[in-house]
Amino acid sequence: MPSHDRGDKMNWTYALTQHILVPRTECKLIIVGETVEGQPFCHEDRVFLEEADLDAFSVSLEFELVNPLDHLQRISFIEFSFQDQGIVYYSFVSFKELITENSSCVLKLLSPQELYSYQNRRHHRRPLPSSTPITCRVVGARQRFYDETPLFEGTMLEISRSGTSMITGQRLVQSLMLEISFSLPDVQEPITLSGEVRSSIPLSSESFRVGIEFHDVPPQILDLIDIYCEQTSS
Repeated sequence: MPSHDRGDKMNWTYALTQHILVPRTECKLIIVGETVEGQPFCHEDRVFLEEADLDAFSVSLEFELVNPLDHLQRISFIEFSFQDQGIVYYSFVSFKELITENSSCVLKLLSPQELYSYQNRRHHRRPLPSSTPITCRVVGARQRFYDETPLFEGTMLEISRSGTSMITGQRLVQSLMLEISFSLPDVQEPITLSGEVRSSIPLSSESFRVGIEFHDVPPQILDLIDIYCEQTSS
């Protein structure tokens, strides 16, 4: 299996197999080129991922009145980007096909091999074994804490000192505050933290990929996570 570079890039295959890029993920395109009138063309737009595989992917661009690409004659470059757990990943991609409908169009693009981060990652983030469980409960919203709700479970995907991601059957929304408990492989001490939901992407009607940013973590727990990530980084 291709590895996920812990530095400033992410392998495209990793993004697909770890469900980071799934249908309806919100992304951004920057298209630079030349109009039919010979003028510079520059367009930035939020788009939604339709489908993706190792060779190609497609995104849908929606518009109300006029297709902004109608006057595009030549493409100089296209930058594709998305955000995952507060980190912006991007790559320059090649155009393959354009399909226009009434109030939207679908751009088919060639998949890049690597995605680069806009800034160097602050902390190591390491994939976890597929069977790593996590127990959660909702305890508030927008960093304000209220009455606790019932426990639910998930499976952790990866972790750094700044956050984690998981697969769960519970529908969650951004800004919810969670209390989470888990044990890292080969680390005896169980860990309980609070975190904020930063993203929640449906994988199916009963499965969601949730990104969590940690809050108010004791220094000794941060050190424990750092040691785990560094020891397993090779």
